[in-house]
Amino acid sequence: GSLAPVTDVGEKLTTLGATVLDDLVFGSGADTLDETNFDSLQNLAEFLAATPNASVVLVGHTDAVGSLEANIDLSERRANAVRQRLIDQYDVQPSRIDAQGVGYLAPRATNTTEDGRTINRRVEVVLTAPLQ
Repeated sequence: GSLAPVTDVGEKLTTLGATVLDDLVFGSGADTLDETNFDSLQNLAEFLAATPNASVVLVGHTDAVGSLEANIDLSERRANAVRQRLIDQYDVQPSRIDAQGVGYLAPRATNTTEDGRTINRRVEVVLTAPLQ
């Protein structure tokens, strides 16, 4: 079969315990999601509905432009934007989703190129409660 652009979030959480929500794209300095229906959020909501004991933390990340303090704040706002979308649009219980930000402390790519900075502006989802 062909590789789909968005992999199964639930499958990755089950096997790896964490995954990046790769279809969410944030502009430099931006903390808002557009009105697109993101497959990764649909997928995450379905996973949470199917695994009632699971809970997750959304971890926001930034590129390295600006101060660490400003980027931690920005990354928290990104994670909270995703959390709010899951609550509002997908009816996920707020108690099952936490949101944190780590700024530019965990880059996936170099911050010396625009492509690298784009990759680093992301939200990751981490499984925090066991699957039972």
